[in-house]
Amino acid sequence: MRRILLILIFLTHGSLLFCQNTFSVKWPLTNPATGGTGFTANVAGPVEALDEKFVGTEINQYTGPSNSQRVRMKTTPSNTWPANIKDKIDTVFVEFVVASKIGVQLNATKLSVSLAATAINTMKAAIYYSTDAAFKNPINVPFTTNVSGNYLVRDALQNIVADINASVPEGGKLYVRIYPWVETSTGASGKYMAIQNVGISGTYTGNVIASMPTITTTPITKISTTSAISGGNITSDGGAEVTERGVCWNTSENPTIANSRTKEGTGVGTFISTVSSLTNSTKYFLRAYATNSAGTSYGEEIPFTTMSALTVPVVTTTDVSSILVTTAVSGGNVTEWGGTEVTERGVCWNTTGTPTTNDKKTSDGTGTGTFASALTELTKSTKYYIRAYATNNSGTGYGTIKEFNTQEPAPDVLKIVAQNGTGDYKTVQAAFRDVPINYTGRWIIYVKKGTYYELDTLAVNKVNVILVGEDRDNTILVNDKYATSGFTNPSTRISANDFTAMNLTFQNTSHDIAQALAIETNGDRIAFYNCSIKGYQDTFYGNGIGRIYFKDSFVEGTVDFIYGKSIMVFDNCTIKEIREGGYITAASTDAAMKFGINFLDCTITNDPVGYNGTPITSFYLGRPWQAQPRVAWIRCYEPATVNPLGWTTMAVAPALYAEYKCTGPGFKPSERTKLWSTVRQLTDIEAADYTVQNIFSKNSKSPAFATDWIPIKPSVTPPTGIEKEESKIIPDEYELMQNYPNPFNPETTISYKIAPLNLPKGETSVHVALKVYDVLGNEVATLVNEYKQPGNYKVIFNVKTPYMASLPSGVFFYRLQCGNYSDTKKLILLK
Repeated sequence: MRRILLILIFLTHGSLLFCQNTFSVKWPLTNPATGGTGFTANVAGPVEALDEKFVGTEINQYTGPSNSQRVRMKTTPSNTWPANIKDKIDTVFVEFVVASKIGVQLNATKLSVSLAATAINTMKAAIYYSTDAAFKNPINVPFTTNVSGNYLVRDALQNIVADINASVPEGGKLYVRIYPWVETSTGASGKYMAIQNVGISGTYTGNVIASMPTITTTPITKISTTSAISGGNITSDGGAEVTERGVCWNTSENPTIANSRTKEGTGVGTFISTVSSLTNSTKYFLRAYATNSAGTSYGEEIPFTTMSALTVPVVTTTDVSSILVTTAVSGGNVTEWGGTEVTERGVCWNTTGTPTTNDKKTSDGTGTGTFASALTELTKSTKYYIRAYATNNSGTGYGTIKEFNTQEPAPDVLKIVAQNGTGDYKTVQAAFRDVPINYTGRWIIYVKKGTYYELDTLAVNKVNVILVGEDRDNTILVNDKYATSGFTNPSTRISANDFTAMNLTFQNTSHDIAQALAIETNGDRIAFYNCSIKGYQDTFYGNGIGRIYFKDSFVEGTVDFIYGKSIMVFDNCTIKEIREGGYITAASTDAAMKFGINFLDCTITNDPVGYNGTPITSFYLGRPWQAQPRVAWIRCYEPATVNPLGWTTMAVAPALYAEYKCTGPGFKPSERTKLWSTVRQLTDIEAADYTVQNIFSKNSKSPAFATDWIPIKPSVTPPTGIEKEESKIIPDEYELMQNYPNPFNPETTISYKIAPLNLPKGETSVHVALKVYDVLGNEVATLVNEYKQPGNYKVIFNVKTPYMASLPSGVFFYRLQCGNYSDTKKLILLK
């Protein structure tokens, strides 16, 4: 009787198998709004998968790295992660569940997931699994990230694969929970765990009753006269391998595989099908199919009608905006492709009316959809006619014509910032706030000497600003905020295009606690001349898809202190590492960029002892953060403290880590890391491309920038009444001045002079050491330890730091040693 029952089950419900085979479940966690899977899984084998479950957490868009899910803590108010958490929170997790079918036992052996942190460096996660419904006695899944401290990699997914051992009985379930948390002393909001591609796999045994696959049909696109594009998504194979899949179609409803069909391989998941050999002006019915041992199942049916004839594309023209003297912005939207691929699109313009692609034009990519266009090389005070265009094999289609007039150049404007109230503003931020939108002249902001403790932001569209300091080392824009103190703003953020800074120090004095930017740029065509950029972790962030130029400038930091995706050039600059074991660069070069972070004729330097008192013996040129990192050191000086490997690992593999004709004891090309084939020395032909003009050409990005860019240092006349920059006056003799104020708390200024006397033959600089000692002769601080040219200098000794906070009140001595010259003076700290 039992045998008859089994045969009956086989005949009515599917095929019966007894085997030991493999199963797999994968939650891609992709955006359903763009055709992704959302919370659901794709299943292969006699298993079921529940939708992703959020407990104490919630999803916040699919905008993490690689369009991954962003998961945040679900709290009121502001989704704030609690402070002082050092381990998982039992009520805050994301859960994934696999269930065995009747007659089947599972042995789960592999777990995989891609994780990242976004907007924070100190996020962690723990992974546990259990077969108990109450999640009793869960088993931890240990894993190691690519970041020190086992924090999740910031802004780059790391794929984690781990062995597990979970036996799931017939009808049982396996629960996997991922617990995120943030390590912060103050709590933090706007911080996310990014997650994608959760997978569980292993083997199964038992009696498998296969059913037909579960499949959906992909919406039809690119309908032409004889072809169209569709596909499908198999979310479950029904317990037996999918041996064929594709789409089928007919001119009548309910097409089957007996009609026309494509074959797109085997297995579960998504696939794409090209439907061809159709007849024009004909209505068809299409649906996806999948076949296993139990039979063939079909997705939903979608009707469509082929085009009667091929046409030019249909395109609309975007209104013209950001109209300046020689530039403007427009664009378009290709709404219909016309039956063949759109091979070019953009806008065209002239001054006579009805522009075509024979006139001035942009080229802004291919395909359908919206695009933006930058118009350049326009003439002032001129009326223009513009319209969008799109080209395919049938010809060029045009949008409606728009008209606009370029502006007349505005006069230069000079504003003065002075802390003592003698200028137009007391703060730089106040001056930034009053910069008009899209001003067509030069908006010059002259900053008098002083330490300006503020958070400065120059907003988008506040273009053509020139920020000039009275004296680089004595005109300082500074703050001490770091990321985990609840602040994400750098000391200075420049989001506008066409910004220039000269003779200024940008600084973040927060020590090596967490991310603490001195300056962040988000625009294009941004230049720094004779500037000092000082910080610790993440000093300078080139965050935008733009071009950034540093000339004759100084940058110092500890970890990843020159980083980001912008195309950057450091030309004749000094790059200083101030901590043992640090990393200078962390590039995240966009795939569309030909160049990343570039150093031309620069000098790498370091003090013998780091800011934290640890001797500096080794540090790296960089590590690859995300995307396709590119870094090149061209004709640079490398000290002996550069690690012989040169580069080290982070989150991805670099697209290019290069050097060319560098010098110094740290330049050891034969000892560079062999981890990647993209670490190499450039040839003479390759190095010839590394010029400022070529790196900043419009074709260094795809699609191209609007214009080529060759940075030119602007000429700015200081306002009357401003003293000559003190450091430009060459003194006649060496001198160490008394600090001021004295006594002091928490900071005092020490000034000294270096004369062009007794310099080594052929040298233009002398080694300078300025150190502070207690009354017993113990060194308590190194303020200066580097070569300097003759001139006047000032240095600030600040005891309000994590490493000086314990310094007691009392008498101390500071000593200056310049070659054969030395002098000592006394200072008093009163707390």
